[in-house]
Amino acid sequence: MQDARGLVSSLLIQLSEQSELCSEIISRLYSAHATGSVQAGDDALLECLKDMLSIPGQGPIYLILDGLDQSPDDPSARESVLDLIQLLVQLGHPHLHICVSVVSKPISEQFSSGQVEDINNYINFFIKTNANTSQWKDEDKEFVIKKVSEEADGMFRWASCRLYQLRRCPPGGILRTLDEFPKIMEVEYERMLQGIHEKQWEASHRLFQYIAVAPRPLQVSETCEFLAWDIKQGELPEFKAGWRYEDPEHAVYSACSSFITMTDANECQVVKFSHLSMKEFLSSDRLATSKGGTSRYYVSHEDAHTTVAQGLLATLFYLDEQVNKRSVTNFPLATYAAQYLAGALRRLFNGDKPQLSILVWINPTTAEATPIYYASLLGLCGIVRCLVYSDGSSVNGNGHYDIVMTLLDNGASPRIEGPGRRTALYSAAENGHLRVVELLLGRRSPPTTFFMRQHSPLGQALRNRHLRVAQLLLQNGARVDAQNGNGETILHQASNGGYDLESVQMLLDNHANTGLKDNQGRTALEIARESGQEEIVQLLLGHDPNTMH
Repeated sequence: MQDARGLVSSLLIQLSEQSELCSEIISRLYSAHATGSVQAGDDALLECLKDMLSIPGQGPIYLILDGLDQSPDDPSARESVLDLIQLLVQLGHPHLHICVSVVSKPISEQFSSGQVEDINNYINFFIKTNANTSQWKDEDKEFVIKKVSEEADGMFRWASCRLYQLRRCPPGGILRTLDEFPKIMEVEYERMLQGIHEKQWEASHRLFQYIAVAPRPLQVSETCEFLAWDIKQGELPEFKAGWRYEDPEHAVYSACSSFITMTDANECQVVKFSHLSMKEFLSSDRLATSKGGTSRYYVSHEDAHTTVAQGLLATLFYLDEQVNKRSVTNFPLATYAAQYLAGALRRLFNGDKPQLSILVWINPTTAEATPIYYASLLGLCGIVRCLVYSDGSSVNGNGHYDIVMTLLDNGASPRIEGPGRRTALYSAAENGHLRVVELLLGRRSPPTTFFMRQHSPLGQALRNRHLRVAQLLLQNGARVDAQNGNGETILHQASNGGYDLESVQMLLDNHANTGLKDNQGRTALEIARESGQEEIVQLLLGHDPNTMH
């Protein structure tokens, strides 16, 4: 990027070629400095530019600044250009339009003036004022403006190269030109890669990998965190606290230059490629075989997934028993890593998929069994809990029995609460696993323990019509009149609907007390009447001869 002096010089030359009055102004400057033998100072050049911009009656002047954030090694040049642009904005010339492309948020915030034009206005202006495209039919102009705007997705370089292709295109060649992939963009992307500083290339390539294969958009803090890991061949990365950046946003922009952009999503900033074509180019055969050193930026999806998995695993392994809700916020990747790896484990232990069987075949351990058995065998307690307390869709009753027996024999407590605070007995009763219920009762699992202070194993067995399980629970001491946190018995809950008459009859046959009241002072009969359960009303009335109609 030029410094301010170079930018002013370029503007003077461009304007002098467009207007005779501007040409006269620069001629006076030339004469005042010994016909060019004496170099004009910065102030003289700037005053000349101000005079040109102040000429009345001029048409629109577009100043297009591409890649303001691409000079990390020359901050003084960047600052001089920013000062110049600030001055031009303050001049307030209505015919001067400043177009800024792909700039970082701190820069764009400095120029919030309405004169910083939208990319769509630039496309519109080009199509309607170019000597050749201005001769197109109105419908062709509108079609191209809409097409290029949609393709560009806010990226100035894409729009500029597309317009460059179209500038001499006759009306009959518009569709053909638009359908061709703009090879000129590949050349431009290679030039951008060559512009990345030698000391930044490894960080840039690593971030390209993460952004390319991330299952969901990465937040800025998450993206930058990947740069704090020392990745070694064949080993888990080592966290280096001293490698962290104080300003993640600046670090990511400096490493990836104009290849990425940051957008707001769910009250935080996420990182993505400036254009989809950039992701395609980075993983293309052209880049993989390119010369001049740019091939090192090639993104192999296989290698990228491996690198991401290494970084996420290392993040979790770095955390220890001292971590808590407050300290885990110091590791932006922790939540992302947990979600990513949990999803991978769920897919591995999906009984409907072949990956686990392939794993066991490659590394045989025992005879064919269920996923939950292998999870227990490998000591993956979290996966075991997830599978045991799931709906059982991929694990049959025998599978439950075998694994519960294995866990109990290895010291697992039948009283422990799993996901959702369910006990093993509650889940087994809820799903009708008779043998598991029998096994747990034999290991002194309490038959009357309310889940979330609301529902008991007996109540859930009856609700789901597992009457043999319910009978087994009653025979082993389940209390039919136990009241939950709301003062409800199972009979109260059944009277509100959701239970069949056979389940209600089983409660009555086991001496359920119809006179007990809940915390609102209601009996089961009153609840049945309120909820319109007429059959249960009749059943309760028939069971209690002292109840008045």
